[in-house]
Amino acid sequence: MNGRVPVDHGRMLDLLAIEGQLLTAATHDAHEDLPVPGTPGRTVGQTVGNLGDLCEDALSWMGASEQTASRWGARRPDGGLSGLTGRFTARLADLLAEFGTRSPDEPCATWWPEDHSVGFWLRRMLHATTVHRVDVQVAAGVPMTSIDIAQAVDGIDEALRLWFGYRLPALGISATRSCSVAVSAGGRTWCASAKQRRLEARPAGSGAECEPVATATLGGEPDAVYLWLWGRLPDRAVEVEGDLDAIAQLWGLLRLATW
Repeated sequence: MNGRVPVDHGRMLDLLAIEGQLLTAATHDAHEDLPVPGTPGRTVGQTVGNLGDLCEDALSWMGASEQTASRWGARRPDGGLSGLTGRFTARLADLLAEFGTRSPDEPCATWWPEDHSVGFWLRRMLHATTVHRVDVQVAAGVPMTSIDIAQAVDGIDEALRLWFGYRLPALGISATRSCSVAVSAGGRTWCASAKQRRLEARPAGSGAECEPVATATLGGEPDAVYLWLWGRLPDRAVEVEGDLDAIAQLWGLLRLATW
């Protein structure tokens, strides 16, 4: 499946549904204007609203939005956080129904050249929902639910290959210095390299030369590495060795591509 970490399609569907339920439950203990620690300047209401937008975007890319647009229309609903949560819940139900009737390998428009399939959107929405679910749980002060190990490993692959290796160059963003960071978790290693104004991230052994010449190494439990790459955990949550400036550059560049 386009070089992805293998996660069963049915399992991804189940996980997406679970993550949506967890996020919705967390909003019951939150206020719309509560700040989200992992994304300074963003509130819980904005987080849930943004996720509703992402659901609509995915439906649109898959050509399904015209069939479901009449439920809410293009305008965000009134009613504060409960209205935003209701919109997200309805759009997620539309997505789950769409994913449930289409093969993950079915051709579909996407914005990543390496993967033009329905599976891209299932994966993208799973990780977007997971990260935002963590945001809302932390902001609301409720215990953060653990992340499935295979899901976290897949999320690491997506963060490095999709966001660092593709999205940053597509935005015209490059590194200030040449270096490479070997990222390891769950028995897998990726090399995130910056050289000659080019960014690249590939699994070790797939042509990406990294270890043992990596400028720095970063590792830890899969969920910790996953959330660190998304800027949701501090450096102390992961294990780092070598050039700390290279680690800082990786983190800073990912902040420009993800939020």
